Amino acid sequence: MALKRDLLEKGYLPENLPPTFVTAAVGTNLAARNEWLTDGRHPVRSSPFSASKRGMTRREFSFVHPSTAHDLARFVAHREAELTEHFALSDFSLSKPVHNPDMDRAITIASHSELESARLSRLARYRFVARTDISRFYHTIYTHSIPWAVHGRAAAKADRSPASANCYANRLDLIVRAGQDGQTVGIPVGPDASRYVAEVIGTAIDKEFVGRGGHQNCDLIRHVDDVWIGADTHAAAEEALWRYREAIRFFELDINESKTAIYSDNFSFSGTWPTDIAAKFEFASNSLDRRIPERLRAALEYAFSLTSRNNDDGVLKYTLRYLDRSNLAATQWPVVEPFLKRAAVHFGHSIDYVARMIVWRHLAFRDLVIADWSPILVAILDRHGRLGNDGEVSWALYAAIRLGIEIPIRTANLIVQNCGPLTVMALLSCVEQTLVAPVVFETAAEIVTNETGSGPYWPLLLEWRSRQWAGSANLTLGNELIEDLAQKVSRCSRPIDFRASSKISTRTTSAQSRSPSKSAQANMMTTMMRRKTMTSMRTRISSSDRPFALSSGIPTI
Repeated sequence: MALKRDLLEKGYLPENLPPTFVTAAVGTNLAARNEWLTDGRHPVRSSPFSASKRGMTRREFSFVHPSTAHDLARFVAHREAELTEHFALSDFSLSKPVHNPDMDRAITIASHSELESARLSRLARYRFVARTDISRFYHTIYTHSIPWAVHGRAAAKADRSPASANCYANRLDLIVRAGQDGQTVGIPVGPDASRYVAEVIGTAIDKEFVGRGGHQNCDLIRHVDDVWIGADTHAAAEEALWRYREAIRFFELDINESKTAIYSDNFSFSGTWPTDIAAKFEFASNSLDRRIPERLRAALEYAFSLTSRNNDDGVLKYTLRYLDRSNLAATQWPVVEPFLKRAAVHFGHSIDYVARMIVWRHLAFRDLVIADWSPILVAILDRHGRLGNDGEVSWALYAAIRLGIEIPIRTANLIVQNCGPLTVMALLSCVEQTLVAPVVFETAAEIVTNETGSGPYWPLLLEWRSRQWAGSANLTLGNELIEDLAQKVSRCSRPIDFRASSKISTRTTSAQSRSPSKSAQANMMTTMMRRKTMTSMRTRISSSDRPFALSSGIPTI
């Protein structure tokens, strides 16, 4: 099934990982299996990944166990028609999952732009707009409420069998619970399949709201866990909000009181700062050549000050994305680069775009002064490694590998001791690039001494065994599926040869390779200037040029 395959090959990992993490081969292997891998008697755990979130906060994502990933994908693909029928019960949702084989991810939902347009077109006629959201939605979903949402509470309680033909969502309840060590609270944040699970609950809440008469004299829009209600009077907005709160509580959830409010003429349907920033960049770009640098600096300073003043690093992220898609980063690098350094040092949420941009600059122009970036990236690795911030560390590792920056063993040990398994896996791959001393394996071995392939360190154990890193023979996997995957990898060639796979070497020694001729630079610049916009960094960095990957050599069964 195409949906099952895409969920495992393209929608398995959390979205916020460097592009060098891939699960295409693992997904292909799992997609070829037809039996249920979850029985409830042998629970497993996801691998955690701590990433930054807009607003200087953090969120823990999950790299679910292969048995959980397979069964989630199999269930969604097998029950796609029933799930689609269930989602049709809500006229309010803008987050119904759509399978699009042509996209980078397996599943798409309405974009932020589409959401803004829908809010304006549907709610502008109302005098009052109430806003709320479901508090910690994914993390607090009661797994037993999944069959309630599809079949009704009474029917689900009367028939609890995972193999039930009448209450088929019992199987989904079992898969989610068994994938988090039997816990009944929360669903994994990260895999695309979880969007289906969340929308099952969201649709049922919308339906319960209608059943309570809450939809009368108002209109409502829901996007995952964010809700907006339009009403003609304050009393009607209050009543609708109260009824929606009761519908949420029916499924053992609650609203986020800190984000709940009723607005009148002070409600903003969209933010104005993106337009302000874009206008400043366009003004700089359209200026005389001699005025571009100073006006670009002013635009960048405006974005940085707005980020600090509003405590909103999303502003900075937008700014970097704008630079990524414009010619400015290529043509005004001396102005842009100091801004990237400031962003990386002060706002960890921006490190992903900074890493993409400096790697692209190095691969495209070969004029990046790596000696200037080396202490910055090492400091980021050291600081965030101490804090266990996987997102910042993994992106800094990505840049360090691409730029050939060595990582001190003290910093490497901090990462191993404090970060999650995926990040440690990325770090250990640096040993093959001679960027980290092999002694780091001793520290890592102490961490996984009592771990098995059923626990959160399963991806590290799988990668360690399949790549036959130092001490791999001493690892105890203790999980049949992980053992099976590791054996299939070990029977073929190494999953990936890091040095051979790089199309452009990142550790050059000749002065000529470090600094191209002026004529070559001019030709490259001319080519770029002919383009109205630059292709995004995700497509500029070759997908085959990967310093580390998750068991990418697993053959199809």
